[in-house]
Amino acid sequence: MDVTTILVPLGQRSYEVCIAPAGATDMAQKIATALGKPTGVAVLADSRLLQLSPRVQPLVEALAALLPGVRRLDLPAGESAKTLAAIERTCDWLAGNGYDRGAALVGIGGGATSDHTGFAAAIYLRGIAYATCPTTLLAMVDASVGGKTGVDIAAGKNLVGAFHQPRAVMADPGFLDSLPAREFAAGMAEVVKAGLIADAALLDTLEAHAAMPPAVLAKIIEAAVRVKVEVVAADERESGRRAILNFGHTVGHAIEAASGFQLLHGEAISLGMVAALALGTARGVTEPGLLARMTALLARLGLPVDVKHRLAADVLDRMEVDKKRVSDAVRFVLVPRPGQAIIQGITLDELKRQLLAAL
Repeated sequence: MDVTTILVPLGQRSYEVCIAPAGATDMAQKIATALGKPTGVAVLADSRLLQLSPRVQPLVEALAALLPGVRRLDLPAGESAKTLAAIERTCDWLAGNGYDRGAALVGIGGGATSDHTGFAAAIYLRGIAYATCPTTLLAMVDASVGGKTGVDIAAGKNLVGAFHQPRAVMADPGFLDSLPAREFAAGMAEVVKAGLIADAALLDTLEAHAAMPPAVLAKIIEAAVRVKVEVVAADERESGRRAILNFGHTVGHAIEAASGFQLLHGEAISLGMVAALALGTARGVTEPGLLARMTALLARLGLPVDVKHRLAADVLDRMEVDKKRVSDAVRFVLVPRPGQAIIQGITLDELKRQLLAAL
């Protein structure tokens, strides 16, 4: 078994991201080792994944053979899990089943499941341990790594949450075999983002492979995770450099929320990156040709790029609740050239005006 292990070096909160085509027993053993001796384990699983993948129940059973008090709670599918009401139901269920401060959670699912599991672990009894088994490409390369957890509210995406690092991340690319093509493409948006902000060679790899054989896909996942880990290790709580991970997210989150979350997160981020590259080009920051090059790559990967037609007034207004806003300005991430990202403070009025002009 070809195993890639990446350490997230955060002192006492350090943990490993393991990328491997592992069986249920191997995955369960690694999770059990990372969790230590919990008093009980609640497995939170995406309800749709249970229908799509035969890998989930054997993993739950393998965990039950190694850890005490294992019970499974099925979460609403996708973004429906990222609400305060869903978190309340989970916490009520945990309390009703007697899980105490020594308990731990294990999340099995995509990015929404990772966010839900981490946030529930952060707030239940003021904080318990958790681990994640990301099963979508987006979750493997982004959502499961770094300790950002949270839910959406009516005002916007991810506006309620906490920093809470997992004890382990166990990513088995085999789960991607049952991933719908649309969701696979959405995950590729975060891979492109990783290349744009910190790994130009990753973009070359994506452009060189029209298909993604398992060996290439594993290397792409590893490269994107290493970008995320390097940034998180340098700035765990987003006081500076970590903000570059939000490239494409200011506009992307606004479009995603305005769609009523009918757009997948990666689809919205694809649109947000096109907008950010157009803005960077108009401001004389982004090198000539990069916008066209990345638009072509994103489109080839099956992602939407028609951002101009989606910037209605309500979308622009939603940028006002962006988490990166400071007073009347947004800390906007721009990419001068592949592998490099900078942050510029842009007032909201200027941002809206320049976006419309740039597109």
